[in-house]
Amino acid sequence: MTLSIKEIDSEFEEFIKNINHTINKEKVIKAYNFSKKAHEKQNRISGDPYISHPLSVAKIVSELGLDEVSIIAALLHDVVEDTKFSLEEIKKEFGEEVEILVEGLTKIQHGENKINKNVEALRKILLASAKDIRILIIKLCDRLHNMKTLNELPEAKRIRIAQETLLIYAPIAQKVGIYSLKWELEDTSFKFINPEMYQFIKSKLKLKREEREEIVKKAVEEIKEFLTINGFNKDIIVLGRPKNFYSIYKKIKNKAKSFEDIHDLYAIRIITKSVGDCYSILGFLHENFQAFPNRLKDYIATPKNNGYQSIHTVIYSRSIKSPVEIQIRNEEMNKLAEFGVAAHWKYKNLKEDKKFEKKIAWLREVLQWEKEHKDDQEFLNLLKFDFFEDEIFVFTPKNDLFTLPEGATVLDFAYAVHTEIGNHAQKAKVNGLNCNIDKVLKSGDIIEIQTSKNIKPSEKWLKIIKTSKARLKIKDALNLKHKKSPNQNDEKEEIPFEVLKENIQLLEDYKKIRNAGCCSIEYGDQIVGIIPNKKEIVIHNASCENARYTLSKKIPLKWKKEKNKDVTLEIILKDRFGILIDMLNIFSEFNLNISQLNSQVQKDGRVKMNITTLDGKFIERLADKLRNIEYVESVKINRSLLEKFKF
Repeated sequence: MTLSIKEIDSEFEEFIKNINHTINKEKVIKAYNFSKKAHEKQNRISGDPYISHPLSVAKIVSELGLDEVSIIAALLHDVVEDTKFSLEEIKKEFGEEVEILVEGLTKIQHGENKINKNVEALRKILLASAKDIRILIIKLCDRLHNMKTLNELPEAKRIRIAQETLLIYAPIAQKVGIYSLKWELEDTSFKFINPEMYQFIKSKLKLKREEREEIVKKAVEEIKEFLTINGFNKDIIVLGRPKNFYSIYKKIKNKAKSFEDIHDLYAIRIITKSVGDCYSILGFLHENFQAFPNRLKDYIATPKNNGYQSIHTVIYSRSIKSPVEIQIRNEEMNKLAEFGVAAHWKYKNLKEDKKFEKKIAWLREVLQWEKEHKDDQEFLNLLKFDFFEDEIFVFTPKNDLFTLPEGATVLDFAYAVHTEIGNHAQKAKVNGLNCNIDKVLKSGDIIEIQTSKNIKPSEKWLKIIKTSKARLKIKDALNLKHKKSPNQNDEKEEIPFEVLKENIQLLEDYKKIRNAGCCSIEYGDQIVGIIPNKKEIVIHNASCENARYTLSKKIPLKWKKEKNKDVTLEIILKDRFGILIDMLNIFSEFNLNISQLNSQVQKDGRVKMNITTLDGKFIERLADKLRNIEYVESVKINRSLLEKFKF
C-alpha cells in the first residue's frame, strides 16, 4: 500500500517527539522540510513519496545514537545527487560539517557502465569515510533501508544488490563494530540470494519473529529472577534476541551441522557494572543451570581483533526448554559492541580514542590504495580479498607477527616484511623446510625468506599473490623501471618491528601472540600472559582488570631487556595484624616479582621494609596504592644510589 505525504509527515512528527533531547529539533525539522521540497516531484519505485526514504535512513541513524549533524545529513543525503539543489546551498543552509557528509554520500555521476559507477561510488565513500567515519555509517543505514524495500525491483537486480550487500556492506558493518546493522544486512540479503534455504530455516523455526521474541522474553525473565533472588545488583540489565537466519545458515554450511545440532537459536545479553560481576554471574549460572562447558568463550581476557569483548556461554533454559547463548559484559563493552565506532559520538565521555583509531585503521589502508592505484575493478577485488577474507597469523624466525588474508603465499609474506625483500625473493624456508615462493601459508607458519640480487619481479608473480600490497609493488617494479633516473633512490620503507613480541621472554612455545587491546602496554610495564589455548598467548598489562578475572591460565612475563634495573621501595608503617596480607594482595594485583624483602623494627616501634623489584611506570601507581593502606606512613622510591624520589 502506497504511503501518502500526510502519513509520512505524521511519522516524522512522531520521530521528532521521541528524538534525543540533546538534538536541536528546529534544525532537524528544517532539514526535513528542505528535503521534502527538494524531492517533492519524485516517487520511489513502490510509488511512495521519495521523502519516505531519507526519513527512514535518518531514523536508523538516530537509533544508532549518532549526532545532530549525522541525522540532518541523512535527511539530505540524496538531495544533491537527485535534485536541482547544490552543495553550496546545503552549506549555506546547514553549515560546512553537514555539507562534507552530504558530499561524501553523493554518488559519482560519471562512469562507463552501472557496475563501474557503483564501484566508484563505494570507493569514494570509503575514502571520504577515512576522514569522517560518519559518512560510512550513514551509507550503511541507507543500504539497510534500500534492502528492506528491494521487493519492488526486478529479480536480477535484487540478486545483484543483495550479493553486493552480503559480500561488501555487511562485512563493513562488522569492521566498524555495528553488529545490529550487520545482522539485518545479512538476513535481508540472504532472503533474496538463497530464498529456498531462507524458507527452510524459517520453517524449521516454525515461528514468526514476534513469537520467537516472546519465547526469548520468557528466558530473560527466568534469568533475571534468579539473579535478583541471589542478591545480584538490580541495576544489572538482561536483554534477549533470536539469532538471525544467516548466522544459523552459516553454522549449517561451514560446520556441516544439521539444524538440530545448533544449540543457540536464542541469545541473552547480561550487562553488568564491572568485570568482576561478569565472572561472578558466569559462575552462578553454571552452578544453577545445565551448562555446555565446550561452548564457553572468554572474549574479555582475549578480545576479538575488532576490539569486541564479552563472555559467551550456553545454558539450558528450563522456562523455554531449550539451550540459549548467554553473553555477559559490562556497560562499556556493551556500548562498543552495540554501536561500534558510532559510540565515539554517542558516548563522548568514554576515553576510547585509541580503540576508535584501531577500528578504522583498515580505512587508512584504503586511503593508501587511493594514492597508489586507480583501477576501480581491481580496487573492489582487493577490498574483498584483503579486508573480508579470514585472517591467518604467521611469523618471522625472530617471532615478529604478520597478519595476512587466508590463501596468502610466501611471496605475499615477503612483501609484507619489506618491498625490497619481496622484489628479490628467490625461495624460502617454512617451518624449517625448503619451499618455493608460491607456497600457500597457514596460521602458525614460521617463514624465512631467501633473497638474491639477480631475482626481479615478473608478471607471473601477479598470479601467485593475494594481498594488495604485493600486487601494487610488483606492478610498480614492472611499470616504473623506465621512469627512474639513474640517481633516483627509493624512499626508505620502515621495516615493521614489534617491540612487544620481540622483547618478551617465555614466548617461544606460542605460535600466535597478540596484544589484548583492552589495556595499554609500554616497554617496561609489568605484563602478564593469558593462555586461552595451547597455541595462543594474549598479552595484558598486569594491572588490567580483565586479566585479573580471566578464566584462562595466566603466567607472569618479563622483558628480555630492561630500561631500568631494580627499584627499592622503602616503606614505613605501624605494625598491625593482617597488614602484610593487604600489601601482598596489592603486589599480586600488579603481578609483582619481588627479588628481595627486608624489614627491621625501629626504636619507636615502626617497621621499615625494603622491597626490591623490577622498575617500570607501574611503580608510581603501586606506591599510591600502598599509601592508601591504613597504618602505612610513607613510601619512598629509590631507583639508584644517586637518584632518590620522595613522595
